[in-house]
Amino acid sequence: MTKTQPDISRDTLHAYVDGQLSAETRAAVERHLDDHPADAALVAAWQRDGDALRALYDPVAGETVPASLSPHRIARQRRVRLTEWRRLAAAGLVLTLLGSAAGWYGRGLAGGRQVATASLLDRAVAAHNLYVGEVVHPVEVAAAQDAHLARWLSKRLDRTIVIPDLRPTGFALVGGRLLPDGPGPAAQFMYEDTQGRRVTLYVKPTTEGGKSSFRFAEAGPVAALFWRDARISCALVGELQRSELQAIATSAYEQLG
Repeated sequence: MTKTQPDISRDTLHAYVDGQLSAETRAAVERHLDDHPADAALVAAWQRDGDALRALYDPVAGETVPASLSPHRIARQRRVRLTEWRRLAAAGLVLTLLGSAAGWYGRGLAGGRQVATASLLDRAVAAHNLYVGEVVHPVEVAAAQDAHLARWLSKRLDRTIVIPDLRPTGFALVGGRLLPDGPGPAAQFMYEDTQGRRVTLYVKPTTEGGKSSFRFAEAGPVAALFWRDARISCALVGELQRSELQAIATSAYEQLG
């Protein structure tokens, strides 16, 4: 920091101009200015600048801040834009799914199942986007109550649900919640790694029958792997690379099967 003399710094001179010094320090600065014309001229220039700014802006200093500049409104608009972007990403995911159904569903899959799987993806991604950014309430029942969570969701889904332990893949259970899925229920389990990345596992009872292998879909940063068996249909959703999502989905599949 540049100093005008050992005990009077530029910061002290600025504080003098702004009236932020004690009486003792202010007197010391004034004695310094009497002995240092260059610094006195600098302080005088700063004071003129301050007078000019006050003359220009004092008339509006007491005006009410426009609603458009309210920090709460700005924050709310940002949340709305983020939500809209996520909805578009989810819509793009489903459109991609429907546009390439032959490659995703394999041989012999009827059109009704295409729509059912698209609906599953749509709801899984929408639920992921809704809750993945939550800080205070990301889940309804926390991981500390995992036994209760498993019993509760098994009863509501009318299926025995074993909550997958994904810690070997680097993701620990945060907790879970019950969700609506059309006329029936679904469950969502949330997991998080040490980097703060989150994935969600969406589980619902299978109603259309049949079994599928893993199918992959993505739109922007959001990706999903989905599969089903005779009991349940699942979608693992996250902002991960396909290979990493595949490893996590494989672990979940083996434990849910």
